[in-house]
Amino acid sequence: MSSNAHTEDEWARMQPHITKLYSDEAKPLKEVMEILEQGYGFHATPRMYKHRLQKWGLDKKYKEREVIFMSLLKQQRDALGKQSVFYVRGRRVNWGQIEKYLHRRPDLQTKIRAGMLKLNSSGSDVVCSSPPPDPILHASITLQYTDELLRLLDGYYTSKFVGIPVTDGADLVRDDSITIRCLRKLDQARTMIYANMVEFGFRILNEALDDLRFVVRGEYATLMFDLFDVVTLFDQRHSSLTTELLRHAYGILLITFGDRHPLVWLMRRFIALPERDRYEIIASLMKAVVERCERLNVNGRMVERIKCHHFLLLDHMEVNETMTTTTFPEIDVATQDAVSTGYLGRLAGRLIFNQQFEEADRKTEQMLPWLQSPENRPNPCWPDIQMFYYHIRAHGTLMRGDDEAGQAWLEMVKQHSARYFSEI
Repeated sequence: MSSNAHTEDEWARMQPHITKLYSDEAKPLKEVMEILEQGYGFHATPRMYKHRLQKWGLDKKYKEREVIFMSLLKQQRDALGKQSVFYVRGRRVNWGQIEKYLHRRPDLQTKIRAGMLKLNSSGSDVVCSSPPPDPILHASITLQYTDELLRLLDGYYTSKFVGIPVTDGADLVRDDSITIRCLRKLDQARTMIYANMVEFGFRILNEALDDLRFVVRGEYATLMFDLFDVVTLFDQRHSSLTTELLRHAYGILLITFGDRHPLVWLMRRFIALPERDRYEIIASLMKAVVERCERLNVNGRMVERIKCHHFLLLDHMEVNETMTTTTFPEIDVATQDAVSTGYLGRLAGRLIFNQQFEEADRKTEQMLPWLQSPENRPNPCWPDIQMFYYHIRAHGTLMRGDDEAGQAWLEMVKQHSARYFSEI
């Protein structure tokens, strides 16, 4: 393909890969271009890349006003004994690069040290915060954290729902295809990594984390529960990976909302807590949110979703003493949508894990009316839900020891992937 033949849609498809390589991994532009050429057959000139990077706000060059803003703010915070971490246009700043910039500009450095410049808010693309605390805290602080988080989240959810009529709130119950895709990829990545298919698993995990950025920006009512899916994705065998996921989620929240948002505070505290305390707090927070939403008379479908998510996370964390479907919220068939169909699939997955195969089959069958309805085929969520269905069928039959049927369902997974997810 010629270097000038790319459409806006083609650039949009490449944007997550370019952002990950250039911004998150801080690779030089030349290396990014080589990776995309070799891995994706995507050719473009350096000038075209630079135009896109600037358009997307990924330019690594710091502006003079940004350097001044960060330098003066750091001076103030240093004087107060506060450590500082800066983000410019969503990318963490390596302070060594700022020092090199000032070394090349001794005139600017002199003015900063002499107090000749004033701190102002011109650094609108700059976010400053204290770094996350060291991951060692005494367990006695857990109750204090829980109490404070409950108060913060109570105010947060009240502000989101008060004044929204029960019959309204379409945005609260929409089928968000990116969230569904993100959760599907998280589930798939965990399965692959546990099966020792590490390279493929981490590839899917990175794609899910790319989607997580957009999930956070949407800030739907289930966002806290979606974040808990990330926090609890892996067990103690992968504790270091869990810590990295926590830090990654914290970084996304910080960049998106700033350091005063309740969910930012929540993630920052979770980084410092041992898993057992983390799970205890999650269970308490989820219960409080469900009760709060019921008291606020929130849209019934939204409450249904929150209750489903609550149940599934409790079981995944093994907080439920026994797996019983009688406590799983009843899903209204008349209003069944992509999200509730996905919850049925996740419940089936948990039932398979607990070797309750017959009940898992029943829940999986309940996914079919939505999947087989012609009016749902154009829904952007449909390919992910259908993939989820095939994956559950394959998992269930293989867990039963029926290798032949399991391989047949895996073939369906491959065919569906080739048709709808060519990147897999």
